[in-house]
Amino acid sequence: MSGETLYGRARTSRETWWAQHREASLNWLALGLLLAAWNASDNEAVPDARRRPESLRGYSYVSVRAASSMKLQRTRSEAAG
Repeated sequence: MSGETLYGRARTSRETWWAQHREASLNWLALGLLLAAWNASDNEAVPDARRRPESLRGYSYVSVRAASSMKLQRTRSEAAG
C-alpha cells in the first residue's frame, strides 16, 4: 500500500493540512486567550491611569478613532480659549 496511513486508512489532504498547521493554530489560539484574559484583568498596575473623557464614559467600547477625535477637539478648544 502506498502513502502514509493514519489509523489504518490513507491520510486525506485535510488531515495532512491539520497535522502540518496544528501547532501554529494552537499558538494563535493561546495568544487570543492570553489577550482576552489581559483585557479582562483589572488595571491595578497603573493606579494613576487617565480616565476616559466625560463624554465617552457612557460607552462600554470606545474606538481609537473616537478617542483621537475627542483629544483633537479638546486640543482645539484649549487653543481657542
